[in-house]
Amino acid sequence: MSLFSRYKLDHFLFWIIYFIFWTGFSIYNYGTPLLWALSITTIWLIGQAATAYISAYFLMPVFLYAKRYILFILFFLATIAAGAIFIAACAVPMIRYVTSAFTYTFSTLFPYVLMANVYISFIFIAIRAIKHKILEERKNKLFEKERTENELRFLKSQLNPHFLFNAINSIYILIKTDPEVAGSTLAKFADMLRYQLYECNTDKISIEKEVAYLNNYIEVEKLRKGNTVITHYTVEEQVQHFPIAPLLIIPFVENAYKHISAFTDKPNKININLKYEDPFFEFRIENTIDKNATTNNYQTYGGIGLENVKRRLELIYSDRHTLQMNITDNIYMVLLRISIQ
Repeated sequence: MSLFSRYKLDHFLFWIIYFIFWTGFSIYNYGTPLLWALSITTIWLIGQAATAYISAYFLMPVFLYAKRYILFILFFLATIAAGAIFIAACAVPMIRYVTSAFTYTFSTLFPYVLMANVYISFIFIAIRAIKHKILEERKNKLFEKERTENELRFLKSQLNPHFLFNAINSIYILIKTDPEVAGSTLAKFADMLRYQLYECNTDKISIEKEVAYLNNYIEVEKLRKGNTVITHYTVEEQVQHFPIAPLLIIPFVENAYKHISAFTDKPNKININLKYEDPFFEFRIENTIDKNATTNNYQTYGGIGLENVKRRLELIYSDRHTLQMNITDNIYMVLLRISIQ
């Protein structure tokens, strides 16, 4: 059953129960014959239903939601008064005609009908207001979800060319220095390209595929850097069989190679470790830096790549991740922890 059909059914059942109650009330209290009781209750129902629906479904959207509060109050009072006049004017003569137990006149019955109209209208207005608020919240959530998805797609569109440019640049250098190695590197690059174009278009991807992509990237960088950089890379056995957002950790690796120290008297090192301790996935990377040569550079470390990944972490993992980035002596360290649920 659709929401609209359920909505109509709820209203129908409400008025049926309402009709039966007041018909029984008229018969029991005043001895009104059944046919007359049905007729009188029908008039009562028409007047109150018209008052309630006009108030909730016309006056509210036209005046209340438009913040025209004075006009809403004036038209609301006029509506319930008109409904009360209709009910009292029609019902009093009919009831007095069929039973002497009914002693009300138009002037004495009118205040009671007026208050009854107020109560029934307030019920419908309250229900309408609650449903309106729920619908607005749903719309806002849907809008926020679409906005977040659009932003993530935009961040990915910025991220992919950034990686591809660096990989192509690495191959270009290798073609000049070692064509044979450049060929094997090109095969790795093809795998990387395939991953980005065809496998990263989903919200989550298996950690095994992300690690495979990372392996290829590190191999390309090792070939490009040669013996000038020592890379220690470990993936613990538990890092398997769980999903993760694609291309989250590669920007940190890319920046480590980009900002690695250029020492000639001691090793230039990058240490990368991936591990999983239920429910946390942990990625840690450290690289040596020459603070004396790159102090200013490290004030803006990472550029668009890291800014994008930080924003993606906020959007995807929100309060389910921690990210630490700091410099100690000549070591730049990044520690990312994500709760995998």
